[in-house]
Amino acid sequence: MQSLLYIEVNLLCLLILVLVLFKVRMGNDLRNRQFWFSAVLMANILASFLDILWILVTKGSMHVAPLGSFCINAAYYLMASVGSFCWFVYSEKVQNSRFVASRARIVACAVPLMVSFVLVLSSYWTGWAFSIDADGGYERGSLYYVQFFIVYGYGLVTAAHALLGSFKKENFAVRSQYLALTYFAILPLLFITLQALAPNVPLTCVGVAVALLWVFLDMQEQKISLDPLTQLNNRTQLAKHVAQRMRHRDAGQTLCLYLVDVDHFKAINDTYGHVEGDRALQRVADALRRCCADGSGFPARYGGDEFVLVRESANPCDAKAIGAYLNAELAQGNAGEPAEYSMRVSVGSAAYTEGVRTLQDLVHLADKELYQVKAARSDS
Repeated sequence: MQSLLYIEVNLLCLLILVLVLFKVRMGNDLRNRQFWFSAVLMANILASFLDILWILVTKGSMHVAPLGSFCINAAYYLMASVGSFCWFVYSEKVQNSRFVASRARIVACAVPLMVSFVLVLSSYWTGWAFSIDADGGYERGSLYYVQFFIVYGYGLVTAAHALLGSFKKENFAVRSQYLALTYFAILPLLFITLQALAPNVPLTCVGVAVALLWVFLDMQEQKISLDPLTQLNNRTQLAKHVAQRMRHRDAGQTLCLYLVDVDHFKAINDTYGHVEGDRALQRVADALRRCCADGSGFPARYGGDEFVLVRESANPCDAKAIGAYLNAELAQGNAGEPAEYSMRVSVGSAAYTEGVRTLQDLVHLADKELYQVKAARSDS
C-alpha cells in the first residue's frame, strides 16, 4: 500500500512536469534561457521515472541484476545533478549574471557537475556515492554528502544571488521573478526535511514539482507585465508605477517623465529590414537600463519606437541631460557593433504637478516638449 502511494505521488509530479514542459515548448518564447528551463524539466521528469523504477525494484515488483540496480541509481543521481546545473544556468541567465555571460564561463561553472559525474560513475568500483551489494541492496557511500551538496549547492548559490538581487531598486519590476528563483531552492529543502517524517512519500519530488510550477506561473505573469521584445516594463506596468509614485512621491523630489523617441526609425526599418529595426529598439532598451542601473529610474516601452523613463529628482526635469546620456550610450554601441547606421534619440520631459492626474497627462506634456525638440533640430 505504501509503495503504491509512493508511485502515485511520483506519477502526479511527473504529470505536472510533463504538462509544464509541453506548455513551455509550445509557447512562442524560445529564447536561450528557455532551453535551460526545458532541460531542468526533462531532467526531473527522468528522475521521477527512475524513482518509480527503483521503488518497483525494492518492493520486488520488478527484478533486475545488481548491475541494473546500479544503473537505475546512477542515472537518478546524474539526472539530479544535471537538473540542478541546468537550473543554475537558467536562474543566472534570468538575472543577467556574469557567471553565465559566455560559453567558457558556463563550462567553468560545470566543474562541480563533472565532479558529480566522476563520483557517481566511479561508484560502481569505489562505492564513493553509493553501492549495490550482490543482493541488489542499496547503501550510501562515504562521499555521498559531497554529491548531495553539489546537487543542492547549485540551487542554494543561485537562490542567494536572486534573493540579494530582489532587494535592488533596479529590479523592482521583476522582484517577484527573483523571489520565485529563490523559492526553487527553499521548497525542495523544506520537503526533504518533511520527508524525514514521512519516508514512504516522495516529498522531494513534490517540492521540486511545486517549485518548478511556481516558476512557470511566474513566467506567465512576467509575460503580462514585460514587453516581449525589449524586456522592459510594458505600458500596464508603467501606468501602475506612475499612479503609485503620484500617490507616494517623496517630499522635495520632482517626479519627471521622459518620453524617448528613436530618430528616423522608419528609415532604419525601410532600409535594413524589421529584424534590424527590432535590434535597434533593443539597443535603446539596453541604454535605458544602463541609465537606471543605480535604481534611480523606471524604464518602459510605451509603444512602437517610443520609450518612457520615470525618475524622481531633487532638480528640475532635464530632458537634454537624459538625451545626451542615452545618445552617448548609443554612440558607444554604434562603435562596437557592425551596424551600418548611427542611432540617436530625442527626449521630451514633463514634471508632475497638481494639475496632472494620469499617465496620459504626463505623456501629453512630454510629447509637446519632444515635438519642440524635433522642430528646433529640423530648423537648425
